[in-house]
Amino acid sequence: MNKYQKQALVDLVKVAVLVTAGIGIAGATIYAGMNASDLVGALSVLAMGYCIYQLYQIRVGQLESEDKLSEMESKYK
Repeated sequence: MNKYQKQALVDLVKVAVLVTAGIGIAGATIYAGMNASDLVGALSVLAMGYCIYQLYQIRVGQLESEDKLSEMESKYK
């Protein structure tokens, strides 16, 4: 795992912790039983997981681009 992937993973964990805490709080408030809104919530969690993965991929690309740019700037100064 390269340094970009490690930094993106740290960023991903930060987002995931916040989102998980929010889901946990929401889940605790509707713990009384299963209804249609719970099913929609479960599907939303799956969609959110996919979106977070895509954000991870974007962040890896951003970090690689920033590093390449700084290398080029230092090389040609």
